[in-house]
Amino acid sequence: MQQDIWKILAFMSVAAAFGLVSGQLLAALLVCSLMVIAWYVYRLQQLYRWLRNPTNEPLPTNSGLFYLIFREISRRNTKYSARKRQLKSHLAQFQRAAGVIPDAIVLIDADNKIEWANNNAARLLGIEWPRDAKLRFTDLVRNPACAALLEQPDAQESGIEVSLSRNRDRTLNMSCAKYTTELRMVMARDVSHLVKVNALHKQFVANVSHELKTPLTVLKGYLEILQSHPQLAPVLQSPIEQMTQQSERMEIIVADLLYLSRLEHTEGASQQQPLEVTQLINGVVESVQSLIANKHHKLELDIDYEVSLIGNQAELHSAFCNILNNAIRYTDAGGIIKIRWQKRADGAMFSIKDNGIGIPAHAIPSLTRRFYRVNDDRSREDGGTGLGLAIVKHVLQRHDAQLEIISELGQGSEFRCLFPSQRVSRQNYQMQIKDQ
Repeated sequence: MQQDIWKILAFMSVAAAFGLVSGQLLAALLVCSLMVIAWYVYRLQQLYRWLRNPTNEPLPTNSGLFYLIFREISRRNTKYSARKRQLKSHLAQFQRAAGVIPDAIVLIDADNKIEWANNNAARLLGIEWPRDAKLRFTDLVRNPACAALLEQPDAQESGIEVSLSRNRDRTLNMSCAKYTTELRMVMARDVSHLVKVNALHKQFVANVSHELKTPLTVLKGYLEILQSHPQLAPVLQSPIEQMTQQSERMEIIVADLLYLSRLEHTEGASQQQPLEVTQLINGVVESVQSLIANKHHKLELDIDYEVSLIGNQAELHSAFCNILNNAIRYTDAGGIIKIRWQKRADGAMFSIKDNGIGIPAHAIPSLTRRFYRVNDDRSREDGGTGLGLAIVKHVLQRHDAQLEIISELGQGSEFRCLFPSQRVSRQNYQMQIKDQ
């Protein structure tokens, strides 16, 4: 920069001296200024030509400010080119890696237009790259569940399971996650084998449970005969009582397994009709009255008598009973259990809240798994089967409802059954829940 200034000053000085000698100072300075401007315009043209094609145009070797600009731009361009080559290499590696993944991967923009897809997208979804570039994902994969998945702002952890029209025998697990600020990644995995294995597993459990029912009934009958026999030796009384208790417990487990299997093998709740929830809750409370009395619990009810629920009474009775049974079992004697049925802006909520032992946070996501127990010893002592909340989950799914669990160790638990608005209606009930 200083070098250019000194050159301009020297050039202007020569022009001024020439003007003084010739008596045309202003004219000489004007001509000198025009020549300096023309020189800089020429240099700017050189810079422009070089920027348009830096590979063919030679880098000017003159000194001065323009040379420094040329050199800095050239350095950054070289750095940019190296970075570009590196990004291309990484992109190629990503595409090769995505190509060997057995899942289908499709990148879509905010308008659901396809930006890229791997090879397996053609096999699983019928989307070929680059043939289907810029086409809408929902135009190629026509499925209401898929369209709903793409409309959700947040990704689902487990995704959804769908069978597409192009291959009804294949079940896909599909999920959608945000990839960049502008792109989302749709992933599809073939889970047909897992679905078949799960179906076989459920069928096996149902068959075994059914086969166990008859021998358990026979065993229990003989134990009752032995227990009531007048000549039974005293030394055998305790073992037979324990055998009777365990056979009764096994009978409950088999009954729960058969009921759970029935729920899993039928789609949607049957015989759905508007239910008087007041009457339903009365029945639930009556069925556990002896347990409440034995543990001296206090029951508090907060019921909206005007809100009715459309569903299957037997299934909902089973679900509500299981939740209430858990609250009774895991609340120490003299505890407080609150039952609520209330209208909400988005539907209605049935909840049971206790001040019992509570549930650790890490265990809450696993509570609805079959045979899962937070505390195995206590569950067996209290007669739990580990199937109650699995039944609750399936019943609620059949009623388009969700189970929400709020708990803290030592502070009690609250189990909320959230029903959507299409399941809820209002009626004027004159019925009152019985005082407990």
